[in-house]
Amino acid sequence: MVVLADWINFYFPTKIHLEVDCSYKVGNYIGGIGNRIVVITTQKEMQNTGELSVVKSSIEKSAEGVIIYDDIESEATLKDLDTAAHFARQSQANCIIAYGSYDSVNAAKCVSLLTTNDMFADELIIGHKETVNPPLPLVIIPTMPLMGLECAPFCTIADNRDRQRRYFSHPGLFPELVISDAKIGLHLTSSDISKIAISVLAASIDTLLSKYANELTIATTVRAIELVYKNILISIRDTKNLVAKHAIFSASLLTGISQSIASLGLCYALSLATISLTKLDIFQAMSILLPHVLEYNLTASAGKYVLIARALDEDITDISVIEAAIRAVEGVRKIYNELRIPQKLSEYEVKKADLSSIASLAISYPFLESLQRELPKNEIETILIAAY
Repeated sequence: MVVLADWINFYFPTKIHLEVDCSYKVGNYIGGIGNRIVVITTQKEMQNTGELSVVKSSIEKSAEGVIIYDDIESEATLKDLDTAAHFARQSQANCIIAYGSYDSVNAAKCVSLLTTNDMFADELIIGHKETVNPPLPLVIIPTMPLMGLECAPFCTIADNRDRQRRYFSHPGLFPELVISDAKIGLHLTSSDISKIAISVLAASIDTLLSKYANELTIATTVRAIELVYKNILISIRDTKNLVAKHAIFSASLLTGISQSIASLGLCYALSLATISLTKLDIFQAMSILLPHVLEYNLTASAGKYVLIARALDEDITDISVIEAAIRAVEGVRKIYNELRIPQKLSEYEVKKADLSSIASLAISYPFLESLQRELPKNEIETILIAAY
């Protein structure tokens, strides 16, 4: 979470371009940002290479040079980040572009900071050494909705020593520009869309429930919930439907805008810890854990659950706040049942013996400070056992 002056209750400096089929115009958008470009994408997330080629060709028309850096296999380690930052310095890059999904964007955010500052990744992320220089301008082109990560000022990186995901937030991680084009997501299958859209729903609910949420963040996250609810089935049944897919890309951006102040919460903390210690990816973990986190938070945030119920088109006429809150949980469960989304960690070969370690790691994440109430480790374990 970005710490700002007490009198500021909303801060979001990132420019956003949201348009279907705009890859061929990317060069125009970044012309005033930089002309020596390093595009960072992991090998695993080299998705929709046809669109990447269009992006590169567009940039080359106005830039002095464009290099695609794809030496990182999957999730970036601290060593990977140091190597990539060194490459960017040697290339005299003045702009970093992230093209890809979760790991590519996480890596590019850190590289943009490291390239301009004389420090190693472990000093920045683990040692929390203060940066001296502003980052290189960062442009993010997501190949799928990323739960708000594409425009929020935080990232997560795998620690070389134990492979655990470390969380790092910094005002310098705000991108200069996000270019969100649903056509770039045409490679997504029905299965991909199912878990990704649900993870956006989970992140929006996480953000809505934050104690730092205000009228502005609440409005954007509720709208994000509505967009996912109204377009998830259409997107899954017709993976080429760009109108529905565009709506889910939009929901992700709205969630990220709210995260700049309101922060993520319990579902994301549990999911980060889970992917550190299991073979699940972040989207799977978020989708599995959401219903269980919702049930846990019901009595603590009943008023906000009413907003969720309305966004899910649940009939809450002439019933109590608690009854309406229960309808919100039921509304989410209906989506899960209709899409046959797994709701148990045991379905993914997660070991029950790992739950205690997952709880210990989850409770260490600093953004849990945004929760409405304190959460001891034993209660986190209770949630995980229910999800098992």
